[in-house]
Amino acid sequence: MKYLVLDDEILAAEYLAELIYEIDKKAEVITVNNPIKALELAEQKFNVCFIDIQMPALNGIEFSEKLKKIYPKVNIIFVTGYSNYMKEAFRLDASDYILKPANVEQVRHALENLRYSVFEDVKEEPQKRIQITCFGNFDILIDGNPVKFKFEKTKELLAYLVHRKGARCSSKEIIANLWEEEGHDSYYRMLKKDLQDVLNNLGCEKIIYSERGKIGLSNLECIQCDYFKWTENVIEGRKLYHGEYMAQYSWGKEFNAFLDMDKYQK
Repeated sequence: MKYLVLDDEILAAEYLAELIYEIDKKAEVITVNNPIKALELAEQKFNVCFIDIQMPALNGIEFSEKLKKIYPKVNIIFVTGYSNYMKEAFRLDASDYILKPANVEQVRHALENLRYSVFEDVKEEPQKRIQITCFGNFDILIDGNPVKFKFEKTKELLAYLVHRKGARCSSKEIIANLWEEEGHDSYYRMLKKDLQDVLNNLGCEKIIYSERGKIGLSNLECIQCDYFKWTENVIEGRKLYHGEYMAQYSWGKEFNAFLDMDKYQK
């Protein structure tokens, strides 16, 4: 996520940047104290702009009007000491209006309720061959078509590897989670072969790493997945989660409970 913080008071801009970093550890924040200079930087296409209103040369409302002519769906959050500009702010479809001094809870709430999704621009996120859904029931599409395995349990094996997100999983770990008991070694080997054969036939074998006694997901950049988006950007990922995670698999319940707590964490 790329953020612009525009405030003619340097300390106020830096303070707001610190709040953003506290919420979004991977944030890229640019602080600017001059609205004219900020317009020059607009070509960088910020996901969210935090804008003061009372500034010399160009006030925050005027700045936002010019910015929206360049990017109509930019997320604007006004942070100001004045309450009498709310009508003009929301006429510009602002995501939020925060009165100074801002605090981390106000900024978090604003970022969790952005008017425009940062994933809307499909030109910046090209469609990938492999699409995996984890929020709700687990499913996998390749080139838009559901993937069929010889065994239904093979799909659960793949789901567990997606859940572990690139970790090398031992046979013992997988058997313990998929069956919750020992004695399924032969069945597991059949599932592993089925998974590899199907992905080989579809030209997607590179997403599986396998060695003696271990297996894992590989080349995650080739996969479009809602769960991966959540791990990369929790704020946006919360918008994709609607109360269920790999709902058909019992081993997903513990992580589902964690997602429930995270969804409403303030």
